[in-house]
Amino acid sequence: MIEWQGFVLMVLGIFLSAIATTVNKKLLGKNVPANLIGVVNMICGGLLLLVASGLFMPPTIESWLDWPRGLLWPLIITTLFNVVIQFGNIHALKHADASLVAPISAAQPMVVLIPAMLILGEVPSATGYIGLFLIAFGTYLLAIGEQVYEEKGKPWVAPRWLAWTGEKARYFAPVQMLFRNKGVKIAFVVACSGAVAINVDKLVVLRSSSLFSAGLKFFMCGLIMLPTCLRSREYTQVSKADLPMLLVNPFIFAIYLGLFESSLYFGFASYIGALKRTQTIVVLLLAYFFLGEVKAATRWRPAVVMVLGAILLGF
Repeated sequence: MIEWQGFVLMVLGIFLSAIATTVNKKLLGKNVPANLIGVVNMICGGLLLLVASGLFMPPTIESWLDWPRGLLWPLIITTLFNVVIQFGNIHALKHADASLVAPISAAQPMVVLIPAMLILGEVPSATGYIGLFLIAFGTYLLAIGEQVYEEKGKPWVAPRWLAWTGEKARYFAPVQMLFRNKGVKIAFVVACSGAVAINVDKLVVLRSSSLFSAGLKFFMCGLIMLPTCLRSREYTQVSKADLPMLLVNPFIFAIYLGLFESSLYFGFASYIGALKRTQTIVVLLLAYFFLGEVKAATRWRPAVVMVLGAILLGF
């Protein structure tokens, strides 16, 4: 189960994460390079978390190098996984529309069960299994409920063997495209990487502190991604008008990461990772009220399914 402290931290983190996502969407809409946004968020956000860790939550590190109890080993693993996740999310969207890429993330709450058992020895309860399934199912329905596009501006056409399902064929689109579309395949790798990373994240938190863990991990991710931005001179594509928004977002990013990592103290990693998927509901609300996306009002049914799943994770 997830203790009430974990729920509070996750709810606050989910709201801040949704705000950061909305800001990122606005920056992308202004043609700010995606890699640059990620590097600024991770390096600046990571530094803020490291400073906060030193001031308020200094890490207690028994050992850096001892195998297998040392901090360095899970830290390296989760950093590499997060590089795959960050770059993968960007490149998946380059090769396929979001209507195909987004539903693949619904697999993560279920995939995370195996590494959670092997790495942390966490075995969900019966209600936990049901909750994980409902969150995964709700995420899938929410993401795939609209028109599906194989490429930007090119509607996906169902194969003949799916034609009998009519409009509902779109729900099978990501699975049908898994071995055909590069973007969908990358998204699946990202989902599996996230399922492993969340468990290794918890190991790093338990061996140091939540703020130190998040700060060092994402600062290292940003440094790894930095040469790509410097070689392509992406920083020259940012206008002075967009610079304040680009520099403010890492503060939101840092607070969200600190809350999320801290919630790992109070529940199973598989539950925390699944609960994070409910961020989509908050994004829909922000899209409806602040971005004028009126279609968001019609997507409440999958949201209800996800909320029910989240409630079951508390038992």
